[in-house]
Amino acid sequence: MNEPSFPTDGREASPEREPGGARSDEFLQKLDRLALRSVARARHRVRTRVGAGSKTRQVTARSRAGTAGGSVPEGNTTEGAAGGPFAYDDSSGAATSHVAVLPGLPPWIGSVLALIRGSASVLRPEYGSDGAVRDYTVMGANHLELSGSGNDPLDFLGRPLSETRPGARTSGMYDLYAAALARNGPVGTDSIDYFDVVDGTLRRARLRGTVTPLAEEGLLLTNWEPVGESRIARRAQESARIGWAEWDLVTGKVQWSEGMRVLLGLSVPLPEELETRGGTKGGTKGGTEVRGEGAAAPDTSATGSDASAPRTSAPGSDVSSTPDTSATGTGGGPDAGTEAVADAMATGEMPPTVASARDIGADMRTIARMIDPADLPHFEADMERLLAGEEIADHEMTLHVKGEERRVRWMGHARPTGSDTPESVLFAARDITEQERRLRSALSDAERLRQEAAAERRVSEILRKALTPPLPAFTPPWLSVGAAYVPSDSGIGGDWYKCRELPDGRVLVAVGDASGHGVDAASRAVQQRSALAGLAYTDGDPGQLTRELGEVVHSGDLDTTATAVVGHLDPRTRLFRWASAGHPSPILVRDGVPYVLDAEHGLLLGVMPEASYPVNTTQLAPGDLLLLYTDGVVERRGHDLDTGVHALLEAVVRCASGADARAATDCLMSTLLGPGAEDDATILGLHVAWG
Repeated sequence: MNEPSFPTDGREASPEREPGGARSDEFLQKLDRLALRSVARARHRVRTRVGAGSKTRQVTARSRAGTAGGSVPEGNTTEGAAGGPFAYDDSSGAATSHVAVLPGLPPWIGSVLALIRGSASVLRPEYGSDGAVRDYTVMGANHLELSGSGNDPLDFLGRPLSETRPGARTSGMYDLYAAALARNGPVGTDSIDYFDVVDGTLRRARLRGTVTPLAEEGLLLTNWEPVGESRIARRAQESARIGWAEWDLVTGKVQWSEGMRVLLGLSVPLPEELETRGGTKGGTKGGTEVRGEGAAAPDTSATGSDASAPRTSAPGSDVSSTPDTSATGTGGGPDAGTEAVADAMATGEMPPTVASARDIGADMRTIARMIDPADLPHFEADMERLLAGEEIADHEMTLHVKGEERRVRWMGHARPTGSDTPESVLFAARDITEQERRLRSALSDAERLRQEAAAERRVSEILRKALTPPLPAFTPPWLSVGAAYVPSDSGIGGDWYKCRELPDGRVLVAVGDASGHGVDAASRAVQQRSALAGLAYTDGDPGQLTRELGEVVHSGDLDTTATAVVGHLDPRTRLFRWASAGHPSPILVRDGVPYVLDAEHGLLLGVMPEASYPVNTTQLAPGDLLLLYTDGVVERRGHDLDTGVHALLEAVVRCASGADARAATDCLMSTLLGPGAEDDATILGLHVAWG
């Protein structure tokens, strides 16, 4: 049998839908041959199984006939009606509807309520003095609740709907009733999320239905029923951008879900002019979708449908078997929407789709041509595995759909499971184009942040070297200095130190801390350190230098502050004169005992211009160790400052026993902070040797 498994109805794919060219044709031909073999094997397997089953039924029939003392002619079998495939699940027959109607209503209303599927009622609008509808009185109802459970309709008769079912108002049903009265025609919706309390129990149902005015009687006929599973499935496919398809290898047909048709670009919406050709389009009311006159009847896919209703989709598709004219709003009969589509296809206004093609397999070749050439070899290998009865899990490929690229993640499963001769192949796919775009954007942002972080690290390293340079040797042989710096866990900060010999022989000693963290704080620290280096060549004392440094900080563009200790050590007298701008006082270690120096402190740098800073004096002696430090050495989250200072003094006792300032500062840092700190920390030490 020469039936290709990728059939074509004579249409050739347009050049723009053939991204692979000759390579694509070669792949399709190879896949055709592979699929043909799989179809032939599947059909042979089914014929064999059917033949075996036929013989078994004949033997069983003869056996039963022999037991009863009769015979059954060969080739004739009988199946009992009670157990047949069309028997009701309930052997007692279909349930009847219980209806209650108030006296005075036309007799046909009860019959209509009994025939309607789902929850049905007849409502009388109750108007206020201003002519507006205030409520609705239940004039008739069947036994089905809005939530789907059964109830006695007599409980509702003659009572306001707001009293018997208050959820009808809050769920938006009243808006639909008002729309029907305003239009004087039927309206429908499939988007009611109904909540209510029934007999003390909270109930919820997702409903679709119609409201029809009975103009002569001044009443409304309502019909509500739960949204069918197929409609929920379509919503899920739409929101998740997923779809499925099943390729029947026995018949060669493919059944597509609506989501898969949209994913592959095979589901084309009606053009705008066709949408309005037959009547008025549906509108909205109160946030609820409303279909105009001629709207589709409620979807009965969840409970059954009329087999005689004309179909508007190709065989095997998952669209409802009853015509739905809600998109066109036509009032010209049930076939008006179908005729409009047919007219559009005939005039070329609307391209053929899977939903409208005569043979649903006719578009398989077109779909295969959508695959990006780079993915063809992988897809070919996957199809070989599927048609050999294996399973494909979580593979990706690129499709060219209507001039755009779509990235698709898909899986395939052959049925029966584990058979090397499958009879059908089930596909599931998801459009991950948007996910891929977001991922690329996230990766791009991550790479940008990585590059920015790398650049910041390079800048931080440059600034760190500028803020904590190697210390020079000094002319007085009895003076040695050492410094240690530890950045915070988050990186560099605003700590800095300055120690150098001035032309007049004095030694400038300073430690500071610019407020803030990161590169910005370090940049300000470099500015402050550089400013002090220039100011140090003046004849000013430490108080004057500190005041002028405060002017520099205050005149900056940013509203920032800083702290500092600025001092001079006179090598002739070993007198240390210093000023503090809100900075921790230095520690003097003499004879192995540490002391926090008493001092007068001035304001932080930058708080106000022309602030004055008193000068403190400390006389150093041979063997003394002078330590200047920043607050990162003593401040700890969750502890007060005194606790940190006490820990520093205890560490000084252990680390200051030698005569080397560098060893002492390194010991203090490793003892107090380790490799990292909550804030950057700096210690500058000066040791006065004997002699």
